[in-house]
Amino acid sequence: MSQLFIVYLGGSAPKANIELHDVQFVIGDGIEDTYEQLRENWFGTVKGLHLDSYKAVKGADGYQISLQDKPQNFNKKLYFINLGGYDESKLNELHEFALFVATDKAEAKEKAKKNLLKNSLHQHKDNLMEVDDCLELSSIDGKYIHLTPSAEKYDLKPDWFGYRVIG
Repeated sequence: MSQLFIVYLGGSAPKANIELHDVQFVIGDGIEDTYEQLRENWFGTVKGLHLDSYKAVKGADGYQISLQDKPQNFNKKLYFINLGGYDESKLNELHEFALFVATDKAEAKEKAKKNLLKNSLHQHKDNLMEVDDCLELSSIDGKYIHLTPSAEKYDLKPDWFGYRVIG
């Protein structure tokens, strides 16, 4: 049975001095079925490409997620939000990401700002937190995401994490 996976990839690219990361959404019966698609989607050097973590996505933000052959006629969509922020004691930008269900990107961004990076940085009114990425996930690889209200709690705790070379 096909599943939606969120995958955190690590690797390198020409002229990069440090390891780079990306998040990809892929569909497969198991994670191994997605490796070729992940290699094709990677923007950098395939050699050394590796999984840092992944999760089979069953739901998010009060909704169960299923994959169907036809689009859903529903007023809410699934959004992936990557929020960036700063901590005055750290040189690097901090990031946290999650999945949110909302009627539009503006609502999804507001949910993210209320829920992400809450304890990791100084939250000031001068807006040191910015939504770096907001992706609407309505279809992936020819399948459509359907949302069904659910009382179940969902999170992005990885099904697996570590270092698994796929390239």
